[in-house]
Amino acid sequence: MIRAGSRNSSSQPRVAIIGAGIIGLSLAFELAFRRGTQVTLFDTRACGRGASWAAAGMIAPAFEAAAEAGVHPRLFDLCLESANLWPDFAAEIERASGLPSGFEPAPALAVAMEAGEAAHLAAIGRVLAARGVAHRALSGEDVRRLEPALSGEVLGGLELETDTRVDNRRTVTALLAALMANPRVSFVDGPAPLRSSGGRIVLEGHDPVIAAAGWETSVIKVEEQGALYSLVNWDTALDDIDCHGGQMLSVAAGEGAPQRVVRAGHVYLVPRGGQVVIGATMETGRVIDTPEDEVIEALRAEGVKLCPALAGALVTERWAGVRPGTPDHAPFIGETAAPGVYVAAGHYRNGILLAPVTAQIIADQILGQDAGALAATFTPRRACSATA
Repeated sequence: MIRAGSRNSSSQPRVAIIGAGIIGLSLAFELAFRRGTQVTLFDTRACGRGASWAAAGMIAPAFEAAAEAGVHPRLFDLCLESANLWPDFAAEIERASGLPSGFEPAPALAVAMEAGEAAHLAAIGRVLAARGVAHRALSGEDVRRLEPALSGEVLGGLELETDTRVDNRRTVTALLAALMANPRVSFVDGPAPLRSSGGRIVLEGHDPVIAAAGWETSVIKVEEQGALYSLVNWDTALDDIDCHGGQMLSVAAGEGAPQRVVRAGHVYLVPRGGQVVIGATMETGRVIDTPEDEVIEALRAEGVKLCPALAGALVTERWAGVRPGTPDHAPFIGETAAPGVYVAAGHYRNGILLAPVTAQIIADQILGQDAGALAATFTPRRACSATA
């Protein structure tokens, strides 16, 4: 059912976006508000309630991409570019919606509680120094001066000016409010009726189509001669989009709770709306939507080890979600092997971070503008391997 919007005009295209998570919503915002383009968003689930809602909201280019083995060689560049876009992106969302975007620019802390974590932080520091990216090395005492409730076992850390946070649930809520009030935008509750005609994928009344359905992008259905096939039949590269389940929890932020994002290895603490999010597991190949008691308890214990002040904190929420990934942990952004069908999916742990730059790249490409050399390296037609 179409909930809002208007018919396409003869003077401009109507773009179909399949998937209304943070990527799809940001695409629609870029196209409708910045480019004046008519947009229809299709989703079979509640808008913005998948991985976008389950995320912790970290904007972490340095920690996620500066010194990670096996990632796309230009992922750090893409992450930095998108992090720089976030302040203006957040301000535009607030102006358009009248609601808070949830963006908070406070720098994050990355800390080490054992030698392997310290070595990883040292590697991040070397990359940042070589690139001239602002950061500050911290002793264990420095870390505890900034966040007194952190464990005495913390060996040291980094203050990362590039790595900030956003309350992603507020962002999604504000984006939805802005888009639903925009007459250029329509929402359809259900699948996009794609069909194959003359060797092309078509959607009546729309051209082009953007596949942005997260880990389910490759299985978007296309009708051909009465049978349904998956989008991967038209572009086998999309079969590289896989799923990574994750579980996390939040606790009440009482006295001594951290005031900024704190990361230690795979564990993180994120202050959000009077709570502290503790995350997260990374369960490759697993689709999960219900948290498991023993996993949540183990994760809570790791959070308490990092910040003992959380030991008695009330658990306020537990949840699970699925991240979409690729072998080199970088998104597919660009036109697929099916002409007129674009993909924006596979963002791994960086969907929130990469939303604004992904939207700009796809909008430039479909409107015939130069998206730049960096954007071209994230095409789904690239050689994609875990050793890239």
